[in-house]
Amino acid sequence: MGAHVAVLAQDRGWRVTGLARAADEPFVRGLGVDFATDLGQERDWDAVADAGALQEQALRAVRDGGRFVGVQPAARLPEERGIAVEVVFAHPDGALLAGLLARVATGELPARVHAVVPLDEAAGAYQAMAKGGVRGRIVLVP
Repeated sequence: MGAHVAVLAQDRGWRVTGLARAADEPFVRGLGVDFATDLGQERDWDAVADAGALQEQALRAVRDGGRFVGVQPAARLPEERGIAVEVVFAHPDGALLAGLLARVATGELPARVHAVVPLDEAAGAYQAMAKGGVRGRIVLVP
Protein backbone atom coordinates (compact mmCIF):
# COMPACT_ATOMS: atom_id res chain seq x y z
CA MET A 1 0.00 0.00 0.00
CA GLY A 2 2.83 2.40 0.79
CA ALA A 3 4.18 2.24 -2.75
CA HIS A 4 0.78 3.18 -4.15
CA VAL A 5 0.52 6.07 -1.69
CA ALA A 6 3.95 7.28 -2.80
CA VAL A 7 2.99 7.27 -6.47
CA LEU A 8 -0.46 8.79 -5.93
CA ALA A 9 0.96 11.54 -3.69
CA GLN A 10 3.48 12.47 -6.39
CA ASP A 11 0.60 12.67 -8.87
CA ARG A 12 -0.76 15.44 -6.68
CA GLY A 13 2.53 17.32 -6.59
CA TRP A 14 3.82 16.16 -3.21
CA ARG A 15 7.49 15.58 -2.54
CA VAL A 16 7.59 12.09 -1.03
CA THR A 17 10.01 10.17 1.15
CA GLY A 18 9.47 6.43 1.52
CA LEU A 19 10.33 4.78 4.83
CA ALA A 20 11.53 1.19 4.49
CA ARG A 21 14.24 -1.31 5.35
CA ALA A 22 17.66 -0.69 3.81
CA ALA A 23 17.22 -3.74 1.57
CA ASP A 24 14.14 -2.08 0.02
CA GLU A 25 15.99 1.09 -1.01
CA PRO A 26 16.22 0.21 -4.73
CA PHE A 27 12.47 -0.50 -4.88
CA VAL A 28 11.56 2.70 -3.02
CA ARG A 29 13.88 4.91 -5.05
CA GLY A 30 12.53 3.22 -8.18
CA LEU A 31 9.21 4.87 -7.35
CA GLY A 32 10.89 8.25 -7.88
CA VAL A 33 10.84 9.21 -4.19
CA ASP A 34 13.42 9.99 -1.53
CA PHE A 35 14.34 7.22 0.91
CA ALA A 36 14.78 6.88 4.68
CA THR A 37 15.31 3.90 6.98
CA ASP A 38 13.99 5.65 10.08
CA LEU A 39 11.87 8.62 10.98
CA GLY A 40 14.63 10.07 13.15
CA GLN A 41 14.14 12.48 15.98
CA GLU A 42 14.47 15.70 13.98
CA ARG A 43 12.22 15.03 11.00
CA ASP A 44 9.51 17.56 10.55
CA TRP A 45 7.14 16.21 7.90
CA ASP A 46 4.10 18.17 6.73
CA ALA A 47 2.17 14.92 6.46
CA VAL A 48 2.69 11.23 7.16
CA ALA A 49 0.71 8.45 5.53
CA ASP A 50 1.36 5.57 7.91
CA ALA A 51 0.92 2.52 5.67
CA GLY A 52 3.14 0.48 8.03
CA ALA A 53 0.94 1.03 11.10
CA LEU A 54 3.81 2.61 13.07
CA GLN A 55 1.24 4.75 14.88
CA GLU A 56 2.82 6.90 17.65
CA GLN A 57 6.29 6.82 16.10
CA ALA A 58 4.89 8.09 12.80
CA LEU A 59 2.75 10.73 14.51
CA ARG A 60 5.86 12.10 16.28
CA ALA A 61 7.42 12.74 12.87
CA VAL A 62 4.63 15.13 11.80
CA ARG A 63 5.25 18.85 12.27
CA ASP A 64 2.89 20.86 14.49
CA GLY A 65 -0.25 21.61 12.51
CA GLY A 66 0.46 18.86 9.96
CA ARG A 67 -1.57 15.83 8.97
CA PHE A 68 -1.38 12.14 9.91
CA VAL A 69 -3.26 9.41 8.04
CA GLY A 70 -3.27 5.94 9.56
CA VAL A 71 -4.66 2.57 8.60
CA GLN A 72 -5.86 1.22 11.94
CA PRO A 73 -9.45 2.39 12.51
CA ALA A 74 -9.70 0.55 15.85
CA ALA A 75 -6.56 2.32 17.10
CA ARG A 76 -7.18 5.89 15.96
CA LEU A 77 -4.61 8.18 17.56
CA PRO A 78 -5.75 11.30 19.38
CA GLU A 79 -5.04 14.64 17.77
CA GLU A 80 -2.15 16.55 19.33
CA ARG A 81 -0.04 19.62 18.53
CA GLY A 82 -2.69 20.73 16.06
CA ILE A 83 -2.09 17.67 13.88
CA ALA A 84 -5.17 16.53 11.95
CA VAL A 85 -5.49 12.77 12.45
CA GLU A 86 -7.43 10.66 9.97
CA VAL A 87 -7.82 6.93 9.54
CA VAL A 88 -8.62 5.14 6.30
CA PHE A 89 -9.97 1.67 5.80
CA ALA A 90 -10.90 -0.52 2.88
CA HIS A 91 -14.38 -0.26 1.45
CA PRO A 92 -15.93 -1.38 -1.83
CA ASP A 93 -15.53 1.08 -4.70
CA GLY A 94 -15.58 -0.70 -8.04
CA ALA A 95 -14.92 2.38 -10.17
CA LEU A 96 -11.91 3.46 -8.10
CA LEU A 97 -10.52 -0.08 -8.02
CA ALA A 98 -10.92 -0.45 -11.79
CA GLY A 99 -8.90 2.73 -12.31
CA LEU A 100 -6.17 1.61 -9.92
CA LEU A 101 -5.99 -1.85 -11.52
CA ALA A 102 -5.69 -0.26 -14.96
CA ARG A 103 -2.74 1.80 -13.68
CA VAL A 104 -1.13 -1.36 -12.24
CA ALA A 105 -1.59 -3.11 -15.60
CA THR A 106 0.20 -0.27 -17.42
CA GLY A 107 2.99 -0.14 -14.82
CA GLU A 108 2.05 3.31 -13.49
CA LEU A 109 1.39 1.80 -10.07
CA PRO A 110 3.78 -0.84 -8.72
CA ALA A 111 2.75 -4.42 -8.17
CA ARG A 112 5.39 -5.96 -5.95
CA VAL A 113 5.52 -9.69 -6.67
CA HIS A 114 7.71 -11.83 -4.43
CA ALA A 115 7.21 -15.02 -6.43
CA VAL A 116 4.97 -16.71 -8.97
CA VAL A 117 4.25 -20.33 -8.03
CA PRO A 118 2.00 -23.11 -9.33
CA LEU A 119 -1.37 -23.53 -7.68
CA ASP A 120 -0.36 -26.94 -6.30
CA GLU A 121 2.21 -25.12 -4.14
CA ALA A 122 -0.44 -22.92 -2.52
CA ALA A 123 0.10 -24.45 0.94
CA GLY A 124 3.79 -23.50 0.89
CA ALA A 125 2.97 -20.01 -0.35
CA TYR A 126 0.45 -19.58 2.45
CA GLN A 127 3.02 -20.73 5.02
CA ALA A 128 5.61 -18.30 3.65
CA MET A 129 3.17 -15.38 3.91
CA ALA A 130 2.12 -16.40 7.42
CA LYS A 131 5.76 -16.62 8.52
CA GLY A 132 6.30 -13.00 7.50
CA GLY A 133 9.21 -11.15 5.98
CA VAL A 134 7.97 -11.63 2.41
CA ARG A 135 8.35 -8.41 0.44
CA GLY A 136 5.47 -8.31 -2.02
CA ARG A 137 2.88 -10.94 -2.76
CA ILE A 138 2.98 -14.49 -3.99
CA VAL A 139 0.99 -15.03 -7.18
CA LEU A 140 -0.57 -18.47 -7.68
CA VAL A 141 -1.05 -19.66 -11.26
CA PRO A 142 -2.97 -22.71 -12.51
